[in-house]
Amino acid sequence: MDSTTLLTAWEAWQLPLLPELSGQGLARQGLWAAVLGGGVGWLARDWSRRLRLALLVTVLVWVALPGAASVSHWLGLAFKAPSLSSGLLGLFWLVKALRPSPPDATELAGPAPWATALGWLAVLLGWLLLLDLLALLPVALYGWGFGTPALAAVCLLLLAGWLRWGAQPAAWPWLALAAVVLLLFVLTRWPSGNLWDALLDPLLWLGLQLRWAWAWRGRRA
Repeated sequence: MDSTTLLTAWEAWQLPLLPELSGQGLARQGLWAAVLGGGVGWLARDWSRRLRLALLVTVLVWVALPGAASVSHWLGLAFKAPSLSSGLLGLFWLVKALRPSPPDATELAGPAPWATALGWLAVLLGWLLLLDLLALLPVALYGWGFGTPALAAVCLLLLAGWLRWGAQPAAWPWLALAAVVLLLFVLTRWPSGNLWDALLDPLLWLGLQLRWAWAWRGRRA
């Protein structure tokens, strides 16, 4: 096999796979519905179930409205689509809000080594993407998200996480969440065809940092 064949194979491996145009609008609306519904469910977690359901129905109907009447239309103009990670976390809280009993203390957001590791990786990725946006990195990191090598690297990183914490049942929801995000991205390429957009979005990135800043302030107090 000569160098030209190897170069062609490498370029083919890096070719971006983009989502179907017909499904992008549906994906954007569905992801915003999960994120907004989950946000309402989390904020109203201590309220009565009847009030939680009324707020959830109001938000979901607002998202489902056609065209410019939908809140997802305006949020999409400002922020495009949420990441798959945000969508699944929102769906988790949405399901919690629909249950008769309030959420218990054993949530996905509980502080644990595996949760901390995944969170720090997400924060680090966000800072690297910001530096890439400002052209302060020697490589185009965002562009790598369209190719297969980045997906392979993230899969290997997830496998390392399973080998490190897979024996601890409490870590399974976090690791399963990451695995489902990768699987959905491979099957749909949502939301943009770029792996980094599927793993992280600006709102989730800021939310992680604000949560840790609040926790650090509480420990200091």
